[in-house]
Amino acid sequence: MAKGTVCIIGCPILEDEIVYSLCNDKDEKNVFIVDTEPAHTLKKKLTTKGIPFTLLDEWEFDKGFCEMDENDLNIVVIMNKLGLHSEPDVLRKTLEDQLKQYQNRVDAVAVYYGMCGNACWDISKFASSSVDVPAFVFRDANEDVCDDCIGVALGGHQKYYSFVKKYPGMLYVTPAIAENWDGFSKEMDMCKGFEILDIHSLKGVFELFGYKKAVKIDTGIGTGGDAFEKGCARVSEATGLELVTPPDGSVDLYPTERIYRDAKAALRP
Repeated sequence: MAKGTVCIIGCPILEDEIVYSLCNDKDEKNVFIVDTEPAHTLKKKLTTKGIPFTLLDEWEFDKGFCEMDENDLNIVVIMNKLGLHSEPDVLRKTLEDQLKQYQNRVDAVAVYYGMCGNACWDISKFASSSVDVPAFVFRDANEDVCDDCIGVALGGHQKYYSFVKKYPGMLYVTPAIAENWDGFSKEMDMCKGFEILDIHSLKGVFELFGYKKAVKIDTGIGTGGDAFEKGCARVSEATGLELVTPPDGSVDLYPTERIYRDAKAALRP
């Protein structure tokens, strides 16, 4: 069994993927959650799934005062605030700074983010040249880095491209987006700049750009069921978009399964 510490740095929109990774890892492990406000729903989901965890004080972890048993398998999860991806340059700098900060206390880092506007950015390459531990991101079977959370859900770059051709000019809604819609839309500030056109609502913004439909992308690893349907209904009500359901087989969990597997493989046997 692998020994050492994997640090997961995550976006709340991809917290279902983190829960999925931890639930499907059958190895004995110690799970630690850095106790920040963005980790609130992650803690609830892990508790619901029966995954035990220990809370770490944010300040103590940042200062390196929390020691892990190097002979155990330790998973430390750090959740960043929702909306960080709305500013690509800030996202990139934040994640690179976190790698530099945590490199001396972990053995590998799994970055649960897409590129989110940072074209051709590969934080794994940054890590290989700038820090002392390897970093892993969501990749598809062709080794391409996933563009964003939608690309992660669909299985990577090429499948994302094919999906967009089938469903052009539509809003894509995953379980996490539906669940966090109020916070997501607020952080993205989608109405900003449209006041000059006397547009003050999401419905007006989507209408301006010719959006008519929203596609439900049920990954099967979120809350699912009625919760997902209700969340999508809220999105539809807020945006005025008609909901569309793609055929079965549109989702591919390969990138989600791979990132965690690759990070663990970097540890000592």
